[in-house]
Amino acid sequence: MHCLRIGAQPIRYLATRTRAGLPVIALARPSQRRLLVAATVSRDRSIWEEERVEDGSMLEDEVAALFSHAMPKAEIGALKFLQTYPEYDGRGVKICIFDTGVDPGAAGLQITSDGKPKILDVIDCTGSGDVDTSRVTAADAEGCVVGASGRRLRINPEWANPTGEWRVGCKHVYDLISRTLVTRLKDERKKKWEESQRRAVAEAVAALARFDKCTPASKLGSDPEARRERGELEGRVNMLKELAKQYEDPGPLLDCVVWHDGSVWRAALDTSQLHPPGSGRGALADFKPLTNYALERQYGTFSELDSCNFVLNILDSGRTLSIVVDCGAHGTHVAGITAAHFPEDPGSNGIAPGAQIISCKIGDTRLGSMETGTGVVRGLIAARQHGAHLINMSYGEPTTTPNVGRFISLATELVRNHNVIFVASAGNAGPALSTVGAPGGTSSALFGVGAFVSPQLATAGHSVLEAPPPQGLQYNWSSRGPTPDGHVGVAFSAPGGAIAPVPQWTQQRRQLMNGTSMSSPNACGGIALLLSGLLTRGSVISPHRLRRALENTALPLGGDAPDAVLTYGRGLIQIGAAWDYLLHDSEAAQQTPPSPPEVSTPPFPWPSPSPPSSSPPSASSASSASSAVSASGVCPGPWYELEAVCAEGRGPKGRGIYMREPHETTKAQSYRITVTPKLREGAANSSRLDVEDRLALEATVPWVTCPPALMVHSGGRSFEVLVDPSRLPPGLHYGEVLALEVEARERGPLFRLPITVIKPLQVPGAVTSTGGPPAAVCLAPLPAHGIKSAGAGVGAVAAVSGNVEVNGGGCNGVATVSLGPMSFTPGTEYRRFVAVPPGATWAELTLRAAAYDTPKLFLIRGTQLRPESSYRQHELRTQVTLSGGSEYLTSLGVRGGATLELTLAQFWSSQGASQLQEVELTFYGVELCAEGGSGSRPGTDLALEGAEVAKKVLVSAPTWSRSTRIKPEAKLTCLHIPLRPVETSLEPLTEDRDALTDGRVIYRLLLTYKTSLSEAGKYKPCLPLINEQVYDSPLESQLLLVHDGSTRQLLSVQDSNPESVSLKKGEVLLRLALRHDNQELLDKMRGLPLVLKRNLDNGGGVTVPVYGSRRDAILAAGGSASPAGEMLLRAGDGVPLWLGPVPEDKLPKDAVPGRLLTGRLTLGQLKRGGGTAPHEFTVSYLVPPAASTSGNGNGNGAKDDKAADKAPAEKLNEAIRDAKIKVMKELKLSEPDQAELYDKLFSELRASYPGHLPLLLEHLKKMDGQEVSVRSSRSGIAAVIEAAKLVVAAVDGGALAAFLGVKAAEDTPEHRKLKAEMEERKSALVEALSRQATALLEAEELQEKEKEKKEGEAAAAEAADVGEGQPAEPTDGAEAEEATPGVASGAAAAVAPAPVAAAASSEKDAVAEVMQELRKWVDTASEPAHLLLHAKVEARAKRYASALKALDKLMGSDDKAVASAAARRDVSNLKRKLYDSLGWTHWASLEKDLQATRFPEELALI
Repeated sequence: MHCLRIGAQPIRYLATRTRAGLPVIALARPSQRRLLVAATVSRDRSIWEEERVEDGSMLEDEVAALFSHAMPKAEIGALKFLQTYPEYDGRGVKICIFDTGVDPGAAGLQITSDGKPKILDVIDCTGSGDVDTSRVTAADAEGCVVGASGRRLRINPEWANPTGEWRVGCKHVYDLISRTLVTRLKDERKKKWEESQRRAVAEAVAALARFDKCTPASKLGSDPEARRERGELEGRVNMLKELAKQYEDPGPLLDCVVWHDGSVWRAALDTSQLHPPGSGRGALADFKPLTNYALERQYGTFSELDSCNFVLNILDSGRTLSIVVDCGAHGTHVAGITAAHFPEDPGSNGIAPGAQIISCKIGDTRLGSMETGTGVVRGLIAARQHGAHLINMSYGEPTTTPNVGRFISLATELVRNHNVIFVASAGNAGPALSTVGAPGGTSSALFGVGAFVSPQLATAGHSVLEAPPPQGLQYNWSSRGPTPDGHVGVAFSAPGGAIAPVPQWTQQRRQLMNGTSMSSPNACGGIALLLSGLLTRGSVISPHRLRRALENTALPLGGDAPDAVLTYGRGLIQIGAAWDYLLHDSEAAQQTPPSPPEVSTPPFPWPSPSPPSSSPPSASSASSASSAVSASGVCPGPWYELEAVCAEGRGPKGRGIYMREPHETTKAQSYRITVTPKLREGAANSSRLDVEDRLALEATVPWVTCPPALMVHSGGRSFEVLVDPSRLPPGLHYGEVLALEVEARERGPLFRLPITVIKPLQVPGAVTSTGGPPAAVCLAPLPAHGIKSAGAGVGAVAAVSGNVEVNGGGCNGVATVSLGPMSFTPGTEYRRFVAVPPGATWAELTLRAAAYDTPKLFLIRGTQLRPESSYRQHELRTQVTLSGGSEYLTSLGVRGGATLELTLAQFWSSQGASQLQEVELTFYGVELCAEGGSGSRPGTDLALEGAEVAKKVLVSAPTWSRSTRIKPEAKLTCLHIPLRPVETSLEPLTEDRDALTDGRVIYRLLLTYKTSLSEAGKYKPCLPLINEQVYDSPLESQLLLVHDGSTRQLLSVQDSNPESVSLKKGEVLLRLALRHDNQELLDKMRGLPLVLKRNLDNGGGVTVPVYGSRRDAILAAGGSASPAGEMLLRAGDGVPLWLGPVPEDKLPKDAVPGRLLTGRLTLGQLKRGGGTAPHEFTVSYLVPPAASTSGNGNGNGAKDDKAADKAPAEKLNEAIRDAKIKVMKELKLSEPDQAELYDKLFSELRASYPGHLPLLLEHLKKMDGQEVSVRSSRSGIAAVIEAAKLVVAAVDGGALAAFLGVKAAEDTPEHRKLKAEMEERKSALVEALSRQATALLEAEELQEKEKEKKEGEAAAAEAADVGEGQPAEPTDGAEAEEATPGVASGAAAAVAPAPVAAAASSEKDAVAEVMQELRKWVDTASEPAHLLLHAKVEARAKRYASALKALDKLMGSDDKAVASAAARRDVSNLKRKLYDSLGWTHWASLEKDLQATRFPEELALI
């Protein structure tokens, strides 16, 4: 190892230099660092105390001083910096907040410290608040328009609209606001609704009581009508109770109107449904019109009940209205930490109270605030358009591959080419290593921030009983590095908690939140202070130079603990020290002649920043100068990209060296390191020629060797690094190769190569993949003083990494690792690394607590890394509260031959000391090798082909394992339904929010999938190729909308993480939107398959029998074989098992041949606690062709028997007859020539076959299926009635009843023939009676309408003639109706239709008689095909509760009567009428509101 000396300066001098902002800690030798760090922390701790006292004296209020620490500033030196430079408080700095959205009315977010608007713009980047306003209408004579909801809306006459065009749309409030607010509003609205419900129940109960009081029991026994009346009254009580269980609040509906007032686009909302009915509040005309927020900075509030503020932005020339509402309190809280300003309470200010905010909502309300690719990319576009200096993003997800993806690429361009500083949270998945999330912790261009808690924050913010140690500590949940490719992950840390502003709808001004979501804006605010000072001084700073300043001046934490850098990054940022560093750096830079201006165009594909619509900040001249300098192409200097590749060619390329697996640490490894200086795109050649760095390389640890010097030019250089972990003890080891400028070593490293080595423990008695001898693993615990000294004076009490002593006694059996005892204080973390034995598939963890006073909360993590998989996919992640003396057992699946990290931590706020007396980890393994049905295809494939019947698998235990119990159980739990798009469209997106420059255009591919489901259940729509990727996806975004295929109702919105959605039988429509600027890429994805996975677990799934031998599998078909039971496998044992045959009668109905079912095979049983081991094998089953049903003697036997004894001539005549009937079916009665032919054919056939039921039924269907205008006329209804009578007359009801009432005779051909004839007659009779009853009801309804119309006309005529003294002209109600076109004349003559009045009054109660006859053959109250008719008949008799009951049954069925949207809407309208008839207006109103959700006019925007 080559080491550069820094001289013999005393430690005190070095600490003094550190306070001035010089990064000498990184330059000190390891022997000096402990003393230097202690001196530095001691000094900084005194600074914290000094600042706290000064803050208190400044406010002259000790209480205010105490609670000011709930908004931590002193820890990062911001408070001291503001006291020294009060005008550098963020003025002139614009910060984009990528989050859930910011409430424009929140406390502290109104003005800056110098009186300017705090929020410059509020944008919904997700599209979740978009409203389609493409429909154009005009106002009527009364100044009203019909809104998209169908409501009539009055326009305010004072609104200017030169064109007279009003654009309308509508949106449900619940689709706009956060789920938390939705829950509160539903609770409040239900309270109001329950008042009406209680009144209705009381009235129904009272009516029943009155009836019982006035009706003697004897009458109920003898009077059927009295029994029906009481049943109806009792049914109303029960119906109200049942309806209450079905209560569903769709939420208020907003009507939206957009217009152009001659200057700008404006919009108004009708919010009347948010206010009490009849209050007159919320009318459209009373709304104060709003325009885009950036123009006038005005916002609205929905209602006093919700207190939810919103912003309106009109897009795409008025065709889209964006209603911007935050989808959670998170974004406002983050903005408050960054830049809140409270003039009356400075202690509650954010870090940069002078900065201005641009709110970019990236959390999609439809997804419960989950970010989408569309949202984050639009956020980047908005940041560029608004000229932002900083971005804060307190969002992130686990990623499969670090530092790659469409968003990462665009964000890197924005940072590198436009000097936008991007700060992001590192993640909340700690304390295990390699848990940093994307994009903050995994992307080189972003500043990933960890979360730190000081004693002041813990006391004032968290109100803990016992504060952390004076030096503070890292929150346990703060994510840790390195990334899988070796990057350090965490750049630096900042306080991770605060009491900050929240939206007004939360009903509080401020709230405590903690997370790296809070540390990121804290650091972002601190950086804004630096930028404010630099802009005011006219300086320009690039993100990589600022990063170097922050990292090289951060306060180191964690001492010499090997995980210190991976936990804290470079440490706690210090704003004052970074400022001094930047000033010193700029002074040094001024001694170098600047490069000449470069002539180039900005390469980043976004529009130029739009000019601010408000007065510029005080530093505007400096900001403008900065922009001008950036635009002119002056290159701020290079940043450095590192690439590490193993010289042996093993493993992928990395940004650092990460040796984690057992085989990587057995010998020395050589790595080829490539250093490439990078300049912004378009940099001049002279700037590249100026790159010539003379660097001294230094390794910080003795087990790393590097060259002593390196000269780097713009083309880059490579050098070798040798890492020798062979003699390192088990545990974590971290080191770096530092690159120091020879001429300016005091400026700190120009770049660092991080090197992380994990030396895992070897399990006794197990041969690992390294082939080396196992080590003794009973670990001597670190003494208590050792734990404290590991972090003494540097704030790292939590960092105990497990470089432990190893001794040889006390191990508890084969494949068991004893890791205890472990002593804890709040925040203490132990991490142990174990080489999982080859063949191990699960491990069991046992914790036994020693005696202590109060219960303690422990975090438990078990982590393994796998290529192109996120840590979350292979992680045990749990927490447990343990009392003194208690025991805890858990298990986790493992992968043999890989390193397992086990991390245990006492939660930082769980007070008091504790000890885990025993920590034992025991490994078990069950290996599986599958073969084909013939035993000829060995492997690990568990794909069962139904045609092979059964599959052989070999199950064995590793030679190192102890005896293991196995209990084979296999089950198919998921049915795969593959779909291909039926429609595709590819279009460019031309809106400003999607606009890229340099000729680059974002395209959207819209794929439409359709299918018909034969089974209801939970379905998960999956896109296996592109799912589970957000930031690492090569696509910009993916968004999937699931609709009811009939009604177009939106059922689910999903992104890259598919979720199950409940679907009914019937049509389903899925729409997938993919975005990218590569048209060719999207064009090739037009045929992208989608797999609809149905969950079979609710029904128990399909059990796959497992047998112990081929013989048992063969005999299984006869039911004489028993499945394999529980058995014991000893070390090295192997047993054969046979999976299948799968009983085909147990397969789901929709498992058609060729479809795939998947499930799991479990084998191992837990040693302790019982139950199935966590490891399982995936099983798939391909459904074989269906068995043939021909030749069984049945099938079509009846048909064959029927035709067997007919003569050829008779068969010919029947064939001709049937052909004519088929022609009649295809004729269109709306065409005169075809109607004439129909009349002729029907007359001929009826004369020849007067009682032929198929002919009469076809005629009935033809009459009932005419065009609406004809079918609903009097003659059309009469034609249906008479056609039905013909069918009824053709059926001998007595003979039919006699046959059906007799027990089935012997199954002979004669009996089958007769049975088929009788079933045909019954079916025809039932259909005819049903259609006849329906037509009679329609006749009555039409007659009533005509009567009301005539009465109205007579009254109007009488009123008109009164003035002239003339009587009203009489109306002849018996006047014959004019000939209705479309009714076949011959057919009409054949059935001799009478006027409706005559038809309806020819019998006393024709409807009742027909229904009485129908009910002889079917139960109309239960059979779905007749429920609608039953409901109408019951409603006619004013038995409304009975009618509602029937309609509810109908809507819950899959009958074709409610298959279409129109039919469902008709049923819904009928329910509304019934509710009104009952006086249940609250239910009628609710049913109307639900219609807007269930029957949308158009598909939802995507």
